[in-house]
Amino acid sequence: MAFKPTWRQTVGDPSSYANIDEVVVKHMSLDWNIDFTVHEVRGSVELRMEVLSDTRKIVLDSRDLTIHDVTVDGTAALFTEGDDSDVFGTPITIFPPEPLTAGAIIYVKISYKTSPDCSALAWLPPAQTEGKTHPYLFSQCQAIHARSLVPCMDAPSVRATYDAKVSVPKELRALMSAILHTTEEVGDYCVSTFDQPVAIASNLLAIVVGNLERRDISHRVAIWSEPVVVDDAASDFSNTEKFVKACEELVGPYEWTRYDIVCLPGSFPLGGMENPCLTFASPTLLTGDKSLTDVICHEVAHSWTGNLVSPKTWEDFYMNEGFTMFLQRKVMAKLYGNEHFGFDAILGWDELQEYISSQGDDHAYTVMRPELDGVDPDDAYSVVPYEKGFIFVCYLESLVGDKAAFEKWLYKYIQTFRRQAITTDDMLGHYVTYFTTEGRNVDFSQADFRAWFDEPGLPPVPPNFRSKLIDDSLELTEKWRRIAEGSQEEVSPADIDGWMCLQICCFLNRIDFDLPVEALTLMDKHYKLNSSNNSEVLFLWLTLCIKNKWSGHEGVLRSFLKRVGRMRFTRPLYCELKEVDEAEAVAIFQENKDRYHNICSKMVAKDLGLDEEPEPVVEPEPEPEPEPEVEVKKVHKTHKRLSFKRDGEWWHDGGKPRSRSVKASDAAAAAAKLAQC
Repeated sequence: MAFKPTWRQTVGDPSSYANIDEVVVKHMSLDWNIDFTVHEVRGSVELRMEVLSDTRKIVLDSRDLTIHDVTVDGTAALFTEGDDSDVFGTPITIFPPEPLTAGAIIYVKISYKTSPDCSALAWLPPAQTEGKTHPYLFSQCQAIHARSLVPCMDAPSVRATYDAKVSVPKELRALMSAILHTTEEVGDYCVSTFDQPVAIASNLLAIVVGNLERRDISHRVAIWSEPVVVDDAASDFSNTEKFVKACEELVGPYEWTRYDIVCLPGSFPLGGMENPCLTFASPTLLTGDKSLTDVICHEVAHSWTGNLVSPKTWEDFYMNEGFTMFLQRKVMAKLYGNEHFGFDAILGWDELQEYISSQGDDHAYTVMRPELDGVDPDDAYSVVPYEKGFIFVCYLESLVGDKAAFEKWLYKYIQTFRRQAITTDDMLGHYVTYFTTEGRNVDFSQADFRAWFDEPGLPPVPPNFRSKLIDDSLELTEKWRRIAEGSQEEVSPADIDGWMCLQICCFLNRIDFDLPVEALTLMDKHYKLNSSNNSEVLFLWLTLCIKNKWSGHEGVLRSFLKRVGRMRFTRPLYCELKEVDEAEAVAIFQENKDRYHNICSKMVAKDLGLDEEPEPVVEPEPEPEPEPEVEVKKVHKTHKRLSFKRDGEWWHDGGKPRSRSVKASDAAAAAAKLAQC
């Protein structure tokens, strides 16, 4: 069968300014000083770049960075900063002293500092940490926040190795998404060096700084966290090595040397983040019984699907998450039984249906490959790439009709594209070719792949997941339906005795009927849901309480939203509360927004309708100042900015020795001179 893509094609990278078709970053050398007093990262980055085609410029992504100076191969270079965009930041255009020729390797060094409002970083005062003694810093660069931490080509298609030297106050410890090499005290600072020898996309750049201790789990796995948390984290995450080994059996060797985990404070906006060599984990995963470690298994799986093989643009994000959900559930089934695969898939299917129902089945963000031209990828983030993507991978498996054969293809797929950024066309072309050659004559003539990729709503081919584990959950849900209708059936803790976390979650999630407050009071009395240590159970319970306007949950809800910044929980809870009591939702958010990561605060504010800015007041322009004499050497028309020479020094808007906007008459005169050159 000839492979002919029929779905919408992505042109370029809609989320990046970088001229990645002309020049590309191959390695980054970072030199950072972490300043907790002013919430800044200061230092430099040196980019080793390969020139792909002849060009006179280098365009990088940035957001809220102060650029001090730029050199290309050791020689000072002119640069301009383009117009700011709330979504994509500011393009930085660098003009090397000499034109760049295809095939050349160049070194671009940039001295800069971040803003206290850096969207990638969360600066926590001691009061917001578990130990309450030292400050804390962590990053979240996915999707397009690396540009606020370092000037870079912030596009997933650009994969680069990196090394780093990081200086922090000597009582703290720095870790990165790289291998730690050395740590030493130098005066009042602790200086650490790192190396990441496997090329990664910019969204996987990560740093954490805090009062951190380490517990070893195996020769390649260690758990890091604050002293009061680290032992609990090490206990709950003790199965990590098993997950790594199980993944290796399915998709090949682990290539990142170490798999460490740092358990972060509660304001971390995700359940986990698959930063290479150092997964970030939310404390909401800590239960005391390892019942939520499927999230750790998910992050381990990302070491192959998402990190080793990554998508070229965020429009193909489903390739990260859909394949990772598939691999995660395969591993959990391998370790804990086949019923686990179907049961977890059923819960995911429930969540997907609920999300699409809430958004509308024609909503643009229910498309598996959404169009992101002019769109912040954070806005499109949802359960869709996870669960619709997972169902698509299951569909690919069903077309083959042989699970063992599909697993062999998955192994081959990972090994073929390892350490590369690829497109949907690459992935599906490999799949179709593999199963239509060498005697594997699978018939794909009836497969409508375009419908999967481009159409909104539920999957074109609905799944049929099965698991015996669901039966008890559904039976208990029906029991409470009868109680809600007036039945006097007996309720006791024995109803859920010995149940898995997934079974309780399924029971709560399937309650799609109103419950009187008396029933909710009875449920909590016997099942102790208000005091559950399991964040997934507590989240579903609080959602149920809000919908049914039971006041018995209010103190628990406030406490939960105060200590938890994980968007999987915060965003739905605020949205549910908004439907019942908008003023209360806004009041709780205003009280806690500074505790959350910037990404979480931004998204919840949008959910609550608090992100609309008032119309700006237009101030009258001041009288023009006398114009200085300017010797113009060269005009750069890009982004409407100019570099020029005055009093023997080069100037540019936003550069040294101080910021100065160029006047229209200067630009016009300069343009005239340039035209004569």
